[in-house]
This record gives sequence, structure tokens and C-alpha cells, in this order.
Amino acid sequence: MNKNKIMDAMEAKANEIFNKTEQYQKDGKRGAFVAQVRSATHPTRWETMVQIFGASNTPPEIQEGKMVFAGVSFDGVVHGKVAYARRTGKNSGAPENEVPVAESHWEGAVVSADGNCICAFSGVAGSDDVLIAEAGIAMYNSLV
Repeated sequence: MNKNKIMDAMEAKANEIFNKTEQYQKDGKRGAFVAQVRSATHPTRWETMVQIFGASNTPPEIQEGKMVFAGVSFDGVVHGKVAYARRTGKNSGAPENEVPVAESHWEGAVVSADGNCICAFSGVAGSDDVLIAEAGIAMYNSLV
């Protein structure tokens, strides 16, 4: 299976969404893609591809010389989404009180119907993160 096609599909969808959303253009490209495919020969192994989309994080916010917000690591968040999806077999986006601390409650990780692929994005609004991840799952489905 050509896993690069899965990443290419997510990147194409991210560019499409970015190009039609004024706020995203103002903020600049930012985010992280992950595609994981379960190994056919070792079912507990997941082959992972990661790609950064522009900036991998937002900068910290400083007021009066003090940090008031440390910023966001999209790489960290996307992996938290994937961790939830892999553990539960469900798309990310559960209520915060149902998600272990190291996982993410944000939506944006999508599990294929056969349970053998997880695609995720973090970097824009959760609903758009989902659309980007779904593009990866659609490509995965066309390859299996």
C-alpha cells in the first residue's frame, strides 16, 4: 500500500480548506497530519507517517513580561487524538472527562471502518480537522 497517497490526500484537503478560509490564511499554515496503518503481519504494530503543515505550534503569549499561555503544539495534540482513537477504536472527540490525561478529547482523528487505519489532523477548527482526516480515510479505503 502506498501510504504516501494517504498523506497526499490529507494535505490536498488541508490546502483546499486553507485556501477558502480567510482566518486560516491570516493565521498562516499550521498543523500536523498523522496516518497510521496496522501491520498485516504484526497486528499490534502500527506503521506511522507524520507530516507538519506549515508551523507545528503556536507561539507563547507574553503579557507584561510573563507567559500567560504557553502556546499549542499541534504535533502533541494530533498524537493525543490518535492515542484515543487507537485505544478505543472510535473517532476522537469524546467528552473531556472520559479521556485519560495524555490523550486528547479534541475531534480530528478518524478510524477506518475495518479498524486498520487512523488518520488525524490538528491545526484548525475541529470540524475541519475531521474533514482533513476523512480525506485520508477515503484514500485508505480506495487502496485496500
